[in-house]
Amino acid sequence: MNASEPFVDVAALSMFLESIGSHNVDLIFTPQSKLKQGGLLLYHYTDLMGLVGILNKHDLWLTHSRYSNDAEEIVHGANVARKVINTAVTAQKYDTQYLYELSQRTSQQEGVYISCFCEKDNLLSQWRGYGANGSGVSLQFAPKEFADVTGPDNVHGLLRFWKVFYNPLTQTDIIERAVEHYAPNNANNPLTAGQTPADLARKAADAIRFFIPTFKNADFQEEDEWRLIFTPAPGIPVRPRFRVSGNMLVPYYSLRDLISPGSLPLLPLRQVCIGPSVHKQLNAESVKALIDGAGYTAVPVIVSNTSYRA
Repeated sequence: MNASEPFVDVAALSMFLESIGSHNVDLIFTPQSKLKQGGLLLYHYTDLMGLVGILNKHDLWLTHSRYSNDAEEIVHGANVARKVINTAVTAQKYDTQYLYELSQRTSQQEGVYISCFCEKDNLLSQWRGYGANGSGVSLQFAPKEFADVTGPDNVHGLLRFWKVFYNPLTQTDIIERAVEHYAPNNANNPLTAGQTPADLARKAADAIRFFIPTFKNADFQEEDEWRLIFTPAPGIPVRPRFRVSGNMLVPYYSLRDLISPGSLPLLPLRQVCIGPSVHKQLNAESVKALIDGAGYTAVPVIVSNTSYRA
């Protein structure tokens, strides 16, 4: 991508997301379908050090998708996109230049910024990932309570909750629809008229890159994962921060940097669960003191009943 180009056309991407809402009924702005059934709750897994940072700063971090803990996740989504585009090239279904530009752009994998959640609490696979040394915790949130800071009104870009897709047929269909939606002279999308294949390919690539981190291998389906995804707008004045993780320097955005001052003074935290450990009861007592001191006095702390295995 040319350095002078905007990172993403947020308006065009938002329109495409609206057009495929049928994949997730009413999920564009907030997961309404499950809210109507009694309320969707999501769980963010972290360790004790992460918990201290989240509560003391009332903040969540959105990490660049290419620096994910599981690099295979992004490779999986990129492979789905590559296969769909190559099939379209072989079939000569769309403008040749458009497909060439699209192939080049999607191979660059600029990525988006994500924070991960699960529909399930006390999940053994997550304790293994975040609490292998007995320091895991899960934080329960109601995504509807983030509604004021997510959706199309964020001045810094597109910030939305999105469900992870595990079904290969669904993944393929979304990429196919993105390729078709922005194809030159698409009768179903009059906004493509008069635009160059290169411009349309850039918009299609934006849409595809948005979805790549929402595709996971079906083997992980038990997680029922959701992601808070941030796509930066052109010329965003807020710069990413950096942290050291293992042997990598990892870029991320602070949620606090992306929302208006005074918005969401406390995170919409509903509950904290202490993961399996030898000292889980002691940890529960200290965590309760921590959350009370941070202003979350009504938030209960519970302890996992899963046995700890060092």
